[in-house]
Parts: sequence; C-alpha cells; structure tokens
Amino acid sequence: MQDLPPFAVPAGPPPPARPASRLPAHVSTSTDALPAHPPALPEAKDSANKKRKPAPSGLTEELIKSSQGDMSFYELVDEMLDEVAYQLGKQDALALSPLAIRLVRLSPDLEPEFAATLQARLLARITNTTGIKTTLCVECTSLRSRVEDGQWLVTLGAVRQEDLRRVAAAQGITTFLDLDFTYSPRSNVIWMEAVAFRARDGSVQWTDAYRSDATTAALLRTGRRLPSREERLAELEGKIAARPSYGYSVALGMMKYSYDRPTGDIMGPQATIRIHERFGEEQSQLFGLSVGIFSTGAPSQNGTSDISKGSTTINSVVSGAYYSQRVTSPNLNRPELWPYVELGGIFSGNQGNTGYGEAGLDLHLKWRFSLVGGLMYVLPTKFAYYDLGGLGWRLRLAFNW
Repeated sequence: MQDLPPFAVPAGPPPPARPASRLPAHVSTSTDALPAHPPALPEAKDSANKKRKPAPSGLTEELIKSSQGDMSFYELVDEMLDEVAYQLGKQDALALSPLAIRLVRLSPDLEPEFAATLQARLLARITNTTGIKTTLCVECTSLRSRVEDGQWLVTLGAVRQEDLRRVAAAQGITTFLDLDFTYSPRSNVIWMEAVAFRARDGSVQWTDAYRSDATTAALLRTGRRLPSREERLAELEGKIAARPSYGYSVALGMMKYSYDRPTGDIMGPQATIRIHERFGEEQSQLFGLSVGIFSTGAPSQNGTSDISKGSTTINSVVSGAYYSQRVTSPNLNRPELWPYVELGGIFSGNQGNTGYGEAGLDLHLKWRFSLVGGLMYVLPTKFAYYDLGGLGWRLRLAFNW
C-alpha cells in the first residue's frame, strides 16, 4: 500500500462561528462549517481522537423527540435494530451463517462515526437473539490505494463481486448484510433498509424496510398502526368495484322517556340489532338501519296499564336510521369514540306511535364491546289519554362485529 501524499491547505480567514446545536453528537446539518483541515488518515485517527475535546454533555446528549413525543432518538434506533434482528431470526440460520455486515450507509445529517455504533449494536442483537453466526469483515471497511494506468485510485472496502468472493472465501463468510439508515430532522422519522445477499453470487436472501413509527415496539407503545400499501390498495379496489364493507351490532340496555301520567315516566329494557356499512377514509364513517324492541312488561287483563301497581305497560318496536363518525385516531391500545345521530319511529300499535331523534356517543372499548349512551327527544303524542313524549335517554352495552 502506498503512502498518501500530504494535502495542501490554502490560507484563509477562519470559518464563521456557528450557533450551538441542540442535536445529538451523531447528527450534523448542512449549515455546519467546512473543516479547516482535511480528514486525518486512518493511521492518525487515534492521535486525532486524543486531541479532540469532548463536547458539552448538555448539548451532545440532548434528546431528539420522536413523532410520538415521548421517545429519544437513540431509543428509536434500538427499537428498529431489534426489529431487524427479530425478522432475521425468522430466517434459516444455517443458510445465512456466517453473516457479516459489509456496509452501513448514513444520510448526510449523520456523522460517519455513527455507522460503527449501528454495526456494533446490530451485531450484538443478532448474536444474542438469533441462531445466526456472525463475523467481522475487516476488509469491507478498509481504505486502499493503488496506481492503475498512471492514475492513483483510492477505494473503500470490496467494490467488485470478485473482491466479495475473495473476502468471503478468506474469512468463511456466507452472507453479507448492507444497512441503509436515514434520519429526517424535519419529520422526526427514521428509515432503515436492510439487504442480506449471498457472497458468492450476490443473490438476495432477505430484505426489508422499516420506519421508526411502524415497528413492532412502536405499535405496542403507541397503538398507531399505519396501513400497509397492500391494505390501502385493497381498500381502493373495493371502492372502485363498489364492494361494501358491512358491520353488525347487537345491544342490550335501558330506555326511558317522559309520560304525563301519575304513574310517572316510562322506563324499561330495550334490545337493538343494527346493520351498517362503513365508508370514507380509513372507513371512519358508517351508516345503517337499526330495529329493536322496548317493553315495560306484559299488559294487564284490563288494559294497557296496571294502576294498582303504579306502572304503565307499553310494548313498542323502535326502528331508525343511524349515522356515526369516528373522531379519534385508530389505535390498537386505547378505546375509540364514535359520536352518532339516529332518527326513527316508535310503533306501539293503535296508539302511542311517534317519532324520535337521538344523539349520543358510542365508546368502542376495543374489538367487540362498546358502551352506547344517548339523549332522545320523542315527539309528543297520546297514549291511554295522557301525553307521551319529550326528553328521554338510552344506555346500552353493544357487541360489534
């Protein structure tokens, strides 16, 4: 290996001072001042590190908040590395072993030293959590210089397939792993792409891509699940083909509304069955029809009410049109809130038939059960010679699918 010639540095005024950054030590920006001297050679790296003064901890250890607002930059990196190791662990360990990390590419906002940190952390996870054997590829990151046809060439690592085969044969490497790491300070999102390919012919054995807000740990922590491209495509095809998305609900509860009789307001159990169709973006709206029964008990032998017991007997069919829209973001961990309105009628036979309007909230506790509560207004009518109607309410427990 030939010695590199010294660099000539022209004299000039020092670069302007740059305001103190609040990013981690591994993060830089395009406004960083250019170095006054060229980078040190690999042989002089240790001596350069000895002379470097440590940056103030209050600045270098400042946490970059993620889009969730409660995780640091480094914790998000660890989560994504755990995801890569988990997915690699599901592959055939014998086919991938021994595995070496060939190259770690970083976005321009990250310092080159961060690549060694990523490589060390990923190797530790693969070794400790999977059955894949790992090895270090020293030549993959070595700097070489040579003279070809009178030109001085400098190369980093194995740049040709012949070089990869030679390095793999010398160290017994079966699979190489390339890692691309991108950090966007503007959106506070990290992207990572990993590719594992066979050393002898370059055929891809495994590949995957990750986002910091879509890893398994992020889903468990935040509950915010991003729909995949396949799911969005299936939803779009269903809309184009006019394929409806139906849902059903069965609810049991209590219902009460005003009745101007000495026996007091009418209250009793109520059961409802609803069929609805979901539509809109992320199927966040639904419209359907509901039908149910409302009863205060069996009628007495003398008529529709039993004055001796101080109660009013009425049996009705309650049916209406139902519209609801989700006002909270879809979440795997927390309940979802669906305000609703319903317009319909109450049919009690020869008398007491009327209409009603209702507005309320449907709290989906999670996958199947929900709590439904609403305020009703029943249009005034006559029932057993007394005024029936006015304000009322319904409280129900629903089972949804």
